[in-house]
Amino acid sequence: MALQWLGVGVLLLTAGALIKFRGWTFLLAGYDKTSPVPDGVVADIAGNTVLRIGLAAIALGVLIVITDIPSYLPVVFEVIILLAVVRLIYRLYTYTPANTT
Repeated sequence: MALQWLGVGVLLLTAGALIKFRGWTFLLAGYDKTSPVPDGVVADIAGNTVLRIGLAAIALGVLIVITDIPSYLPVVFEVIILLAVVRLIYRLYTYTPANTT
């Protein structure tokens, strides 16, 4: 079970880095050039979220290797992921550009 969490964590960490630092927003389902939110903002917000989830999955995998975890901990982790994704969607839908004047 630890290997699964570690593998998923590494994949998410890689995807998050590509989104945030390389601007690979095409990895995000439903996002395209017609969106009113600029690519840089989407890359920053979504990349940070995916990076955090990836790091948390790696941490959970390491925790599973080190110790016996309670059976409810993966469910709690999944709820936290759901909340992070809801926060991401909310931040993207409520984005307003800053006035430059």
